[in-house]
Amino acid sequence: MIPDYFIKYEFKPKINTSPNNDLSIIVVIPSYNEPNLRESLESLLHCKRPNCSIEVITVINYPSEASSDVIENANHCIEVINRINSQSNNSGLQFFSIFAPNLPKKQAGVGFARKVGMDEAAYRLFTINNPKGIIACYDADSDCMDNYLVELEKLWSDFPKTNACSIRYEHPVNGEEFEPSIYKGITQYELHLRYYNQASRFIKFPFAYHTIGSSMACCAESYVKFGGMNRHKAGEDFYFLQKIIPHGNFAELNSTCVFPSPRPSNRVPFGTGRAMLKHQQSPEESILTYDFKSFLTLIPLFESIEFIYKSDSLAIINWSKSLHPALQENLIIYDFAQKISEIKANTNSVESFRKRFFFWFDAFMLLKYLNFAHENYFQRKPVDGESIALAKEIGLKLPQNPSSIDLLKSYREKDCR
Repeated sequence: MIPDYFIKYEFKPKINTSPNNDLSIIVVIPSYNEPNLRESLESLLHCKRPNCSIEVITVINYPSEASSDVIENANHCIEVINRINSQSNNSGLQFFSIFAPNLPKKQAGVGFARKVGMDEAAYRLFTINNPKGIIACYDADSDCMDNYLVELEKLWSDFPKTNACSIRYEHPVNGEEFEPSIYKGITQYELHLRYYNQASRFIKFPFAYHTIGSSMACCAESYVKFGGMNRHKAGEDFYFLQKIIPHGNFAELNSTCVFPSPRPSNRVPFGTGRAMLKHQQSPEESILTYDFKSFLTLIPLFESIEFIYKSDSLAIINWSKSLHPALQENLIIYDFAQKISEIKANTNSVESFRKRFFFWFDAFMLLKYLNFAHENYFQRKPVDGESIALAKEIGLKLPQNPSSIDLLKSYREKDCR
């Protein structure tokens, strides 16, 4: 049965070729003015084959005001996809393109392109009655280990209730393709991402997972159940996965690896490409991250959930005066007392209260709090120093005077444990 999701969004299929009955993995790639699409497609072409059919859907898109060079590149990418599909010469691995030209300015962006491709993927899986079929997100400038497809298949085979997963990722931190300053920048930026994740786990935040667009996957059933991909021009990966993560059955796939590109880009308002572009303007400066002390301000709150559940409003108000001023002020802004009353009215145990509390104080709230705290109470600091401070708390073994590379290696290992 085709879910109502497709009626709600007035979905119309864009690929005429019927899917194979054993189709179980569809990789979706957004592509806007991409010079390296061929290499990314070939990385998938050369993967070990799982025991199912696979499709790779690339959404070629550009805005209505696109230059002639961008339009020419789009046409070239379609030719590349057709050549790769012929090169595959295997009905068990097919490469398709969806052409989405002249998009209105509000729609043009990676979120919209991912949504077009993922909607198509989900629909194709439902037409063959395979709601547990896998939709994997990839990027048009990424590479991967050759076990990428077989490990995706194995994850859902071993754990069929999995809603979604993050996939291990590692940006290239050396080589000759980019300037040394870019490799330095991406080392520190990835360190920032991993520091943020581990700091969130250290304070016992329950939804601390990586949300990288080129290295995530879900099943078709979960995709439609949780509302599908959004149309954000950046951060679409974060918003998408954080709708799913709080509901459980979220996995980390560390037995394979995706290698996203470190290239600078001005196509998105934030994210890796934009961070690299900003870093290149002052390559001698360190990338900044959140002060480790700002994370620590949340520990008294997260450790007091049972107390909050069992206490009356006056006791909670008096207790809240012991919190860091940044957190006190932020909780007032979000009407903490009223929200706690609402959560209590809808729960009958500490466990259900805790669950609802973190549905409210979710990953979006955590990020908003940290940004608020650093606008008013803390200053962002060089990522190496804060990573060292956290490393001491979580027992990471580091060499004396560790470099950014040393720190990143340790944090990568920690994330994979």
